[in-house]
Amino acid sequence: MSVIHRILVSILLILPLLGLSQSVIAEEKFAIAADGSALTAEIAELAGIAPYFHIYDINGKELQILANPHLDMEVGIGPAAAATLADMGVTVLVARRIPGPKMDDVLKARSVRIVR
Repeated sequence: MSVIHRILVSILLILPLLGLSQSVIAEEKFAIAADGSALTAEIAELAGIAPYFHIYDINGKELQILANPHLDMEVGIGPAAAATLADMGVTVLVARRIPGPKMDDVLKARSVRIVR
């Protein structure tokens, strides 16, 4: 089992313990900031400049591997990536670190929870 899958399974086990209802849990969509497109890719050091985001549903089914479309920007990569993920319906972002307060602010404003 890849590192990404292990983390996803751990999150799925923890969500009910947080008191979330089944209907809320059923709508969860996860993004994992990753260094590559392969399922064995490591979790990226910084979420905003992660080359890829692996998107999963609540059952652990991979929905999409998204190449970060904002890497060519000089500034504002993190907030732009956060907005893109939120627009896609992502409700949980798994990352080692969030690069700065602007990305964090966008995630919070759009109700995307962060799992580090």
